[in-house]
Amino acid sequence: MSAVPADTTALDLGEITLTFVPDGELRADPAVAYPAGHEDIFTDGLDVVDEDGMLLLSIGAILVTAGTSRVLVDVGIGDRRIPLIRPGASRDGYMGGGALLRNLSALGVEPEQIDTILLTHLHADHVGWIGDGDATFPNAEYWVGEGEWQYWIRPENSGGPVGPRPNELEIIGSRRRRLVDGAEPVDGITAVDTAGHTPGHFGFAVRGTNACAFVVGDALHCPAEALRPDLAWVGDVDGGAAIRTRRNIAAHVRDTGAVLVGPHFPNAVFMEYSSSGLIPFATT
Repeated sequence: MSAVPADTTALDLGEITLTFVPDGELRADPAVAYPAGHEDIFTDGLDVVDEDGMLLLSIGAILVTAGTSRVLVDVGIGDRRIPLIRPGASRDGYMGGGALLRNLSALGVEPEQIDTILLTHLHADHVGWIGDGDATFPNAEYWVGEGEWQYWIRPENSGGPVGPRPNELEIIGSRRRRLVDGAEPVDGITAVDTAGHTPGHFGFAVRGTNACAFVVGDALHCPAEALRPDLAWVGDVDGGAAIRTRRNIAAHVRDTGAVLVGPHFPNAVFMEYSSSGLIPFATT
């Protein structure tokens, strides 16, 4: 089967619910996405490419609902399309979106109701709805790792197509809270240092009364990386650290039985390990 972008899907952990809210998609030549070798993305029978053989990834946010609190983990790419052009590539990719706010509204959630935004990192496809001039989520605080913040405010790292735009940094900076490893910015959500893809990347361990989950951000792009963590993603700032992080996440999820939440995963963002590999987690 061909991969497709994941649909809106909810996962009830017990008194805390995670909902994947789609915004758009990313398509890339697998050989470009994994320049050190991409063949292993096919080894385990996972559907990760579209009908044209392009690697397909979902783009969106994770809505966390706990009592009256409304939290977003990342905020998608926004209403835009960014070409992903690599010298020597036989096919150019892209990433684009625009559906996040409409999909939130369909869930009965308006931007003003979001009180907290947890940013795994500051790449364009994770901060795209922060705001253009005015804040899209005017009542939210923004939690981000200090290493991530310092990396992107340096002049040599700003201005690129896949990084945060100046207006996004300005809005985040006006209500920024500092993430550190082990912090609990929201009851039931613990920040976990997952640096490698970017210098200040964070994942989030979420605890419900019945189950737990781990939101990986871009520590894992494709579900094949959960089974083969040595796959090297083209955009990892520190490739060695990124591989160690992927290994650690795989071990943690296997050992704890946590649901693996990959917001970039095609088809299904909620996954679990089984004797046959990695399978979609049964949601209701």
